[in-house]
Amino acid sequence: MKRCAQCAVVLLTMLMTTVAGSADLEMLLAAPPNPVQGGDTVMVELYLHNFTDVAVTRELPPTVACRIDTGQSTDTVNADLVNPETESHVEIPGRGFAKRQYAVLLPLYATGSVRIVLETIDAKPLIIPVEKAPPEAWIGQQVPLDEGPTMLQSFLDDLSVYEPMYFLLGVDPGLDQSKFQFSFKYRLFNPKGYLAEIAPWVTGFHLGYTQRSFWDLKDDSKPFDDTSYMPEAFYLLPKLELNLARISAFGIQGGFQHESNGRAGTASRSTNYIYLKPIMGVHLAGPYHMKIAPKIFTYVQNEDENNADLADYRGYVDLEVGIMNPEDLALNTHLWWAKKGPSVQVDLTYPMTQLLGKSLNFYLQAQYFSGYAETLIRYNERHDAFRLGFSIVR
Repeated sequence: MKRCAQCAVVLLTMLMTTVAGSADLEMLLAAPPNPVQGGDTVMVELYLHNFTDVAVTRELPPTVACRIDTGQSTDTVNADLVNPETESHVEIPGRGFAKRQYAVLLPLYATGSVRIVLETIDAKPLIIPVEKAPPEAWIGQQVPLDEGPTMLQSFLDDLSVYEPMYFLLGVDPGLDQSKFQFSFKYRLFNPKGYLAEIAPWVTGFHLGYTQRSFWDLKDDSKPFDDTSYMPEAFYLLPKLELNLARISAFGIQGGFQHESNGRAGTASRSTNYIYLKPIMGVHLAGPYHMKIAPKIFTYVQNEDENNADLADYRGYVDLEVGIMNPEDLALNTHLWWAKKGPSVQVDLTYPMTQLLGKSLNFYLQAQYFSGYAETLIRYNERHDAFRLGFSIVR
């Protein structure tokens, strides 16, 4: 079964890595189906396809600079042509193909999906699955601090981004309305573990944490005006098949979330929610999709002393609707319905990878909020704010 899975990955990779080497030749990279571990030498296979009716010849370099991206770091090593004395000269028959191999030594710490790029070979990057090197392989080896055995974060595969993450400067009414947010989630059960094999549904259990802070950058001492700490436990069904042509995604999330500003006395604010959130993606046209995600929640053990009427200002529904091109502009909105009136947040993001040759990996972001309960400390005061900044998750 494991070997079949490796073969499937190789076939998929071969399909995805096709690229034109010239007008008459096409080159693609593929890895052998054998399982690979960190520290192994992998034989990267180069296929040269001739689309003309006459034979084509090529001279391949005996050594090629090879860039290896492990996800944590990028290394450049040599990829050596196997048997360069006889294999460097390649003749590809008309309407035929030829195959050559380059040997690449993977870093010891490589694991997961590893990206291999042959710098001077006109073929798209190759992505191969790499298993973690056994403990004995690390003995006597020096590796980067954030990759080797001193790295204590051994379950990073289960840690991922969650809610949007951004840093925004207040524009109107001013810098006193600056705001930032970060958010992560953690999957509790390994999808490759024993429990997941006998009960696959357990992989839906997650822990989440989101922190949102309002920073008064206008004041000389730059104090934080308010911060919301939001740990939660939730269950996620990421895919439910609806068999509808335009539905590009559908899933359901439900859980329990605590929210507090971590302060004491009369400034203390806290509440708890139980929520259900169906999430649907709809294909509109071309690259554009719509996201519809109504979050329906109720309050559990809300703090009655300092924010007893929070529900009157925040309501019981957060309707999220977005229109986006995954590689371009995205518009996302939140609408809260409450007894005291509606609140709305609008976010517009644009990837900087579209500019400067993909050198900058973040989004430009503009945000507008109008309504109540953006902060817990002044949940019952209506306000408007416009902010500009950047995000890394939208």
